[in-house]
Amino acid sequence: MLFQRKIRRAMKWSRDRRLRAEGRDPEQEDLQREIENRKKGGHQDDLPTMEELMKEEQTLQLEKGDLPAIILAAMTTIVPVCLLVLIVICLAAYLLIFGW
Repeated sequence: MLFQRKIRRAMKWSRDRRLRAEGRDPEQEDLQREIENRKKGGHQDDLPTMEELMKEEQTLQLEKGDLPAIILAAMTTIVPVCLLVLIVICLAAYLLIFGW
């Protein structure tokens, strides 16, 4: 992601600010989280597995107007391109048959 470092830094700043407001030490919380991650053998930035992604995709439900919106978006993308290709083919055929 383009601004991933900036986003992480902003999220860390926001979390640290919240923890300080609650009267907890953010550095101590970071150390505890690191210790827990090392005990699990994982890292904080691990990517989800393929099984997790497939399970999430299966639970994703479309809302009432999603399918027509998807079809409309596809048509507004594909139809103009197809028309442009058809016009170029017709123009090439016209020029080949009747010449310049």
